[in-house]
Amino acid sequence: ADEPCSAIPELVVEILSPSQSFGAVAQKAADYLEAGIPRVWIVDPQAKSITVFYPDAPPKTFTGSQAIQDDFLPGLKVVPQDVFAQAGIP
Repeated sequence: ADEPCSAIPELVVEILSPSQSFGAVAQKAADYLEAGIPRVWIVDPQAKSITVFYPDAPPKTFTGSQAIQDDFLPGLKVVPQDVFAQAGIP
């Protein structure tokens, strides 16, 4: 039987496409938080930034060598410039 997945992910990552506005995706992030997902990241390849949305604090945008480290996701360290370099985005 196909049961719906009842597990809530701890992190959702949205990658902004050129046809999407940041505002529209930010609204989607707010919807995810409201649904109980504790972290949402919006990756913007054009701005080479990653914006982290929290349920209890304003969003924070990381660029360049600013490492994203989060007590909620222990052991995870993401550096935006490394992500974009690995993806081949100059």
